[in-house]
Amino acid sequence: MNNIQEKLESVLEYVLKFIEKIKGYVEDIIEFFSALRDRIEGFLEYIEEKLAGFSSAIEDLKHHEIEAA
Repeated sequence: MNNIQEKLESVLEYVLKFIEKIKGYVEDIIEFFSALRDRIEGFLEYIEEKLAGFSSAIEDLKHHEIEAA
């Protein structure tokens, strides 16, 4: 009877350690994707700024073309 209890405790301890290890992996994955999201948002903001600059330059060229005509 005592041997069965020890084995059950051992299995339970193993399962608890396994769960803790998985929680660590899940936290690492969440952190990775959060950082990736932040980088993607920053890249999209950069692209948006560049497109706004191109749009402004195109409008200026159109305005100068109209004035020249």
